[in-house]
Amino acid sequence: MPSRFHAATGALLAALVVPASAQAVPTIEPLKPCYVTAGTAAKPQGEGVGIRAAGFTPSSRVDLTLNGAPLEGGSSDLQVGEMGLLTLDDFPAPFVRKGSKEFTVTLTEKDNPANTVSATARSTRLGVKVKPRRARPSQRIRFMGSGFTDEKPVYAHYTRGGKQVRRVRMVRRTGECGTWSVRKPQFPMKRPDQGTWFVQFDQSKRYIDGTTGRLPSVYVRVKFTIELLPR
Repeated sequence: MPSRFHAATGALLAALVVPASAQAVPTIEPLKPCYVTAGTAAKPQGEGVGIRAAGFTPSSRVDLTLNGAPLEGGSSDLQVGEMGLLTLDDFPAPFVRKGSKEFTVTLTEKDNPANTVSATARSTRLGVKVKPRRARPSQRIRFMGSGFTDEKPVYAHYTRGGKQVRRVRMVRRTGECGTWSVRKPQFPMKRPDQGTWFVQFDQSKRYIDGTTGRLPSVYVRVKFTIELLPR
């Protein structure tokens, strides 16, 4: 899941650098509005959150906390550069089981706690739901998704036997934290074959099987089974 931190980092940090004698107030590069999480509580997956800050005492040490607690895996005694800059590699966004939840990261200088700065963002769950789950193939149902945060359309790739049979654009753009909702036929084909289908929802117009690990964006796969219903 790509991060949008790096495009403006150089210009922003250059603007934040000031002489130590000016006693600058620490500043932090704004975080993205939302970061995507997936997986389970036991095996969470989270989009990387990168920290870029400036204005600390040169060569000082800084502690990072997440929602007031130390970041798991080590976030204390971070080294500030000679120009008062601090860059922290991406760490996973906090896991959320459903919906979205706000989180706050805070940087505090160890020997001068008054030098502190915070930034707030949200973690959002990547997922797709359909209502009702059981319907005739031609029936219009509600598709709902979240976590599709790229500024691109959302596509549904209807696949069978590992090959795409049909592609449908679900929405042109998503809402806050990549949410979207639309009513469409459960299947876009008039007479889809009976059996097991997988529909892959992503923001890539070209279908790439997400199970291969080569997909350039987030994706969700939903299993559908078409069976002959009694009359």
